[in-house]
Amino acid sequence: AAHYHSTRAYQKALSKLEGLVVAHLFELHKMGLLGTGYKLRIHINKALKTRCKAIQAALCKYNEAAKALNRPQLDWKDMSTYDSLAEFNLLQECRIDIRQQPWADTRNRQAILHHLKLERAEEERRRLNVEISCLVDWMTREESHLKSALNRLHSEESPL
Repeated sequence: AAHYHSTRAYQKALSKLEGLVVAHLFELHKMGLLGTGYKLRIHINKALKTRCKAIQAALCKYNEAAKALNRPQLDWKDMSTYDSLAEFNLLQECRIDIRQQPWADTRNRQAILHHLKLERAEEERRRLNVEISCLVDWMTREESHLKSALNRLHSEESPL
């Protein structure tokens, strides 16, 4: 029962910390978007300051719960430097330990991203081949149309 209680406390602390950090990262991203006005940036900045305090409090609870279960603890200095979700590895420490899964390995994720980029490049190449043939067809028809217009003007002996 004590282990269950410790595990549940850890899971709750982890969920709270994940939510706060992800929201923090999204607000940081929103702050850097073009077109974000001055007033909105000031509002976001105030929210970020408040959220930092909440994250630190959640981090303390998380570290207490992690210590009780002999799980890795986190440092505020590391977490405060996150600027994208890709750097946020806390999600590996979830209800089910997923750290040993093949997709949790950074090299596998990078390989999948490269594979998806290659697939997208192939799709783009096929789409561009269609567009190129349409453009060549249009250029051929346009050239033919201009030649016939020129011939007609020459035959009419137009001053143009």
